[in-house]
Amino acid sequence: MISVVIPTCERPEMIARCLANLTGADEVIVSDDSQTDRTCKLIREQFPGIKWVRGPQRGPAANRNFGASQASGDRIAFVDDDCIPSGLWVHSLRRALAETNLVEGKTVCPDKTNHPFEEAIENLSGGLLWSCNFGIRRDLFAKLGGFDEDFLEAGGEDLEFAWRVRQVGVEARFAPEAVVYHPARRLTLRRWLYRVFQDRWHLLYRLKTVGPKSATFEECKDLVRLTRRLVRGTKEARFLAVATRWILFPFWVLYLLRWECRFRKKLIRVAVAAQ
Repeated sequence: MISVVIPTCERPEMIARCLANLTGADEVIVSDDSQTDRTCKLIREQFPGIKWVRGPQRGPAANRNFGASQASGDRIAFVDDDCIPSGLWVHSLRRALAETNLVEGKTVCPDKTNHPFEEAIENLSGGLLWSCNFGIRRDLFAKLGGFDEDFLEAGGEDLEFAWRVRQVGVEARFAPEAVVYHPARRLTLRRWLYRVFQDRWHLLYRLKTVGPKSATFEECKDLVRLTRRLVRGTKEARFLAVATRWILFPFWVLYLLRWECRFRKKLIRVAVAAQ
């Protein structure tokens, strides 16, 4: 039995599109962090067979974990509310999970235009384990402890989860036939700037995994590497993403230093409490 978990928050139109294209699941759970009841009403009126639950409202990591805790299946598949699963998505994950413990599907962005303010998410060859498209056996998910709920926004929780998967020696099988379409998002200037400062969650990822002397310094080194690739003409870095960070560099660095200090203090408190 496979249960599909979809976290959502104030996006009823998107979740409706996702659910309308979802087929083959034994159970579908929508964990809703919304403040309004629009998504709840939509699901009850248009998708009566879907299980709707009120989310914990502590970010997408906690929302996914809560949805998974409500699942009945021995296999759990995750997809995001702004994605469109292909008709064979559940079938492909089910077939792969019959032979392995963890499967990541292929995520494509069919309508990307390479606009400077466009956000396009793709996983074409595996090795990323994006949270918008993977399946896992329930017992392994429980053993790993689910997603780290210290990540209160999207921006590092799936990286950290993938790191823990590697630490226990589990290898995710790539299933290219398990396709999820992730439409491109055109961001406003304000939203784009907000994305730049969401780098703070990547700091937390570094601190929880590698534990560098200075996570902020490592972010700066990555910025230099991306800039070099851009100058050499590779497509590994988008010009606007790099340029924005250099334009805001003094503010960006100070912001990251402040958050690194906060994260370190919190991690120390947790470590002391655990002793």
